[in-house]
Amino acid sequence: MQMSHEHEHDSEPVLRTTPARMARGIAIVGITLAIAGGLLLYLFDDMIANPPPVALMTKPTPTPPPPTAAGVTEITILSGSSVQGAPDYDPDAAEVPLGNKVVWNNADNAIHTATSGTGASDPNSGKAFDTGLIDPGAKSKEIDISGAKVGDSFDYHCQLHPYMTGKITIVEAAAGGGASGGGAAAGPTIHIPAGAQNQGQPSYDPDSIDVKKGDKLTVVNDDSAIHTATSGTGASDPNSGKAFDTSLIEPGATATIDTSAIEAGAHDYYCIVHPFMTGKLNVT
Repeated sequence: MQMSHEHEHDSEPVLRTTPARMARGIAIVGITLAIAGGLLLYLFDDMIANPPPVALMTKPTPTPPPPTAAGVTEITILSGSSVQGAPDYDPDAAEVPLGNKVVWNNADNAIHTATSGTGASDPNSGKAFDTGLIDPGAKSKEIDISGAKVGDSFDYHCQLHPYMTGKITIVEAAAGGGASGGGAAAGPTIHIPAGAQNQGQPSYDPDSIDVKKGDKLTVVNDDSAIHTATSGTGASDPNSGKAFDTSLIEPGATATIDTSAIEAGAHDYYCIVHPFMTGKLNVT
């Protein structure tokens, strides 16, 4: 009997609560939740109207390539030219005035080269000239074809995409449009810089150009978007497009404006697709 009594004292006590204590605990939890819910409802409108600050990520605008200098012939590597069968170099057969340097403007989204020769198997590949790698949206270094004579022709290709081919022919300076101009075009040239589609960026280069009546004005689209050069101040101008209109110029492509039918004087023009792009053509 004594052993049984000692065993009862060795057992751990069992903790119990009363119904009143349980009710008080539940009431405290309920009051706490009610206060928190009331504060949330009270502050909800203010939280929606004044959300916490969020860092905005903006895509940087690519730096447009520098304009072509006088005495330099420009050839454009067209957008999409990395796809076999698509147009590649523009002009495909370029006439370069004797003494001119040559620059390739890469309007595609892939890296390219302009390397003399018919392909990698040509033993003379790269001996006359080689631009090296030209990044998307960039221009090559100025290539001086030393020792070239009038009448000389040079086949060239892209080392990364050997199905892309072109030809350069050296011509008399007068026949190729003198020291200025891009590709085989004669007369003045306007470039639509890379990034022109973004409002606030340079749109036409130069944005004001002087030409003589009868000049052939070349417009080169170096941007990755379609553009136009359309006479007038905007779509609401009743004379919009009456003096001249290039129509849509694809990325990497060119258009020509014949100024022989344009009256002398200053003519505003703009891009139909991006009307914030404006320029001025002065015909004398």
